This record gives sequence, structure tokens and C-alpha cells, in this order.
Amino acid sequence: MAKDEISHAERIKAAIDLKEPDRVPVLYPGSWAINFAGNNLNFIGKKEKDVSFSEWINNPDIFVKSQVKGCDRFNYDFVMGLGYSILPGALGCAENEPYWGIPSAVKTPIIKVDDWKKIDFPDMKDDFVKGKTTGKIQIQLEILRNISNVFEKRGSDAPFITGFITGPLTLAGFLLGVDKLMLSMIDSPDETKELINFCTDVTIEYMKKQFDAGADHIFTPDPTASGDLISAKFYKEFAYPAAQKQSRAVSNYKDKYAHHYHICGNTSDRWDLLESIGSSFISLDSVIDLKKAKDKIGKTKAIAGNLNPSGALLFGTETEVEKEGKEIIENVAPNGGYLLWTGCDWALDYPLKNVEMFYTLPKKIWSISNLKYIRFKVHSI
Repeated sequence: MAKDEISHAERIKAAIDLKEPDRVPVLYPGSWAINFAGNNLNFIGKKEKDVSFSEWINNPDIFVKSQVKGCDRFNYDFVMGLGYSILPGALGCAENEPYWGIPSAVKTPIIKVDDWKKIDFPDMKDDFVKGKTTGKIQIQLEILRNISNVFEKRGSDAPFITGFITGPLTLAGFLLGVDKLMLSMIDSPDETKELINFCTDVTIEYMKKQFDAGADHIFTPDPTASGDLISAKFYKEFAYPAAQKQSRAVSNYKDKYAHHYHICGNTSDRWDLLESIGSSFISLDSVIDLKKAKDKIGKTKAIAGNLNPSGALLFGTETEVEKEGKEIIENVAPNGGYLLWTGCDWALDYPLKNVEMFYTLPKKIWSISNLKYIRFKVHSI
């Protein structure tokens, strides 16, 4: 097949509507897209790079060019407009920006849970001027504007442009510290809910700014809501109402196709809650049996996932990537409601051949119902 039969948007919407599109929609490569910055493709696996992570995320021109280059190369259905958490720093967390890795919060702005009242609502003024900005929120919005301008010229051939907001419980963990947040759910439940609600309101305002800047879609990871950290009971009491409020705000402000919600780790004890959050689709970690998830909630909720991000993609061969991906697609894609992704964010140094195979899979496994392979030639660099 020389080209896709329908547009990226039509394919994504069909999957979210639990229909079987022309092929499986495939998501962005997350932070791995940094390898399309500068000459980084020739530095995969090496300590030195042409463009560092810090350069990539702080320079809209470099970032946008890398995203466009990656999308042109692999023709994925979504393109990312900066894929890591901006809000902790904007709310007072001290951050560390490694040379090659995602920035991390190294110091919380509050010591006890009710100190959240001392935190100022972040400045979300849209005032980026090249070379001068009040913060990373403005860089993110500039990136979204510029990506939107590039793909707007392509009309129906444009991918979904994806913004990013942290899940409310996870953002609360950044501000207070995850350990303290866990204890505060027991010792100070009312104050903890106030903190989480504040975080929810912040994410909603940031989401609106991203849509205004050109995003079609929002990705929300909420790893602190994992079953590896809190029980289903605590998830239902503390995380679920906030996630539902956030997700409904996304659909009300944009549309029903605009929200991807993700929790890392084991979520099998809260699938019923995830099913009713209101997101467009949910993505599940590689520890989950995706077929079981599809059988359980796939009649009402589209699902994405879940190649092991630290398995064949990182350590294996392209043949092993193909085998793993083919098995997942065969188990989950029939009858629609499925989008291909990994179980979480991508390692920065996945071998290029493995990434090529990952993005070849949706087009190799063509007739989903019959699961017949077709020949597909991967574009050369």
C-alpha cells in the first residue's frame, strides 16, 4: 500500500469510537524524538550528543524541527508538543536538567499538606518572545503554536498535535513529596483533597492554554495513581474524582477525542474506574495483559499500549520487536478501539532499527480482522 486510506484524524477518531479503522493508529515516540534533533540520529547509544536534552526542550525552533522530521519519517498519527511535566517547576519545585534525560524535581515547595495555600497559581501569560520568556509554560505554548502552524498547511494530512498535563495526584506528589502525600491521605484526608483539587484546577487552566495554542489533544500521565503505590480504595477516594474532573474539562473545552489518560504499573484492580473517567482512551503499562483489559472494558473504552519499553525495543532485535508487537495487535486490535503504543515513555537510546520496526507494524498488519501481512517499505533516512 503506497499511502494511508484515510487521514490521521479520521483514523484516531474511528479507534476512539470503538470502530476498526483502515489500520491501527500509532502514537508518538515520546522523548525518543530528541534523536531527530540536530544530528542526534548518528549519536544513538553514545554518551556525547549533537543536541542535549536541555537544549531540545528549551529551544522551540530545535524542538519543532525534530518533531516534524520524526513525523515525516515514520508517519505517526500523533505528534508531541513537549512531553514532560512543566507544572512542578512553575509551582515552585526546584528542578534538575540532566544532559541526557528528563528533568526531575529535586526539592518540594511545601513541607506539610496545608502549605499548598501559600503556592501562587502559576503565571500562564502567553508572552513568549524569541530568546526571552518568563518560564517553560511559555516555551511549551510557543512550541504548540509553531507545530500547529507547520501542520496546518498540510490540511487533512496533519497528525493530532498533543499537549501535556500531569495527572492531579501526581502533581500533588511533586509539590509535597510522594511519601508525605501517601501519609497525608491517612492523617489529613480533607486537606489532601484540597491540595489535589488545587492541582486539578492548575492543570485545567494549563490545558486550556495548550488548546488555545493549537493542541488537538492532551496526554495525561498519572503515575502516582498506580496500583503499585495506592490501593483501588484510595484511588477512588483521592485520585479518581480529580482525574474525572480534569478529563471532563478537557472534553468540554475541546471534544471527546482530546484526552489520553495513562497510569503506570498494575491497574487491573481499577479498570472500572478508568473506564468511567471520561478520557478518550486509556493507555496501560506493559505489566498488564492487554487482551484481558480489552475483554473487560474494551466495549466502552478505547485502549492503547503496551509494548514493553524496557524489553525488545531497548535490548532486542527488530525481529523481536515485530514478534511482540504483532502478538499485541493480533490480541487487541480486532473489532477496533485500539491504538498502538508502548507501556510508558520511550528510552532515549532505542536503536533506530527497532523504532523503524515499531512504526512499520501498523502498516504490515493491514487487514486487522484477517490479520494478513502486506509488504511495506520503510523510508530510508
